[in-house]
Amino acid sequence: MKNSVTLESRIERARQLRKEGHTCSQCVYMVFDDIHGLSPEKAAAVSCGLGGGVGGQHNVCGTVSALSLVAGDLIYDNNPKSKIPVYSFIKSCCAEFAARNGSIVCAELLADTPRRKPCMEYIVDSITILHRHIDEE
Repeated sequence: MKNSVTLESRIERARQLRKEGHTCSQCVYMVFDDIHGLSPEKAAAVSCGLGGGVGGQHNVCGTVSALSLVAGDLIYDNNPKSKIPVYSFIKSCCAEFAARNGSIVCAELLADTPRRKPCMEYIVDSITILHRHIDEE
């Protein structure tokens, strides 16, 4: 499948969403509306709780969790066996994210940062990785 939206426009939109106060997970999930087909309000609701490493607990990075939601929207076809390609897609994206950033765990990503969180960098990385993988599908 090829992207119908440019990477640059996704990133620009994510930056605007972040400025408006959206969570890291919302910034990723909401810019893939061409994949999930949800309204902005519904996409924000679906992805909100994943922010801050799932409910602010600093577990798996919210951007990676949102990436996983998009993978399901993209690949899952209402057949339980389709979870296998979904998992494979997610593993590939997670491996690339970890290679770029050292981890997919929010607490580890933020451990050595000063007061200001670099979450926008992780938002951009997740969008970039996902966008590229969609083009390769």
